[in-house]
Amino acid sequence: MQANFNLELPKEFEQQLQQQVINVVTNTIGSLNTDSKYPEYMDKSMCSSYLNISRSTFDKWLKTENIPVVLINGSYRFKRSEIDKWMLSKQK
Repeated sequence: MQANFNLELPKEFEQQLQQQVINVVTNTIGSLNTDSKYPEYMDKSMCSSYLNISRSTFDKWLKTENIPVVLINGSYRFKRSEIDKWMLSKQK
C-alpha cells in the first residue's frame, strides 16, 4: 500500500532548502571538475566558451543578468564554481 500526501512548506523554508541543495550540488560538481580544461578563474572569452554561448550574448548577459564577477583594474574574472552556482540558480 502506498500513501500519497502533499506537504506545503513555508516559502522562506522552501527557498532556504533550495539554496542548500544548490550549494551541495555545486560543491559536488566543483570537486568533480578539478581536471577541467577551464581554470578556476576565467576571462570573458573563456567564460563564454565555458557557458557555450557567443561572446556577444555573454556581454548582453553581463549587462542584464546578475553574473558573479570580480573586476580588477578593469579586467573581468569569473570564478568557475560561482558561474556553476549562478547557472543552477537560473533553473526553473
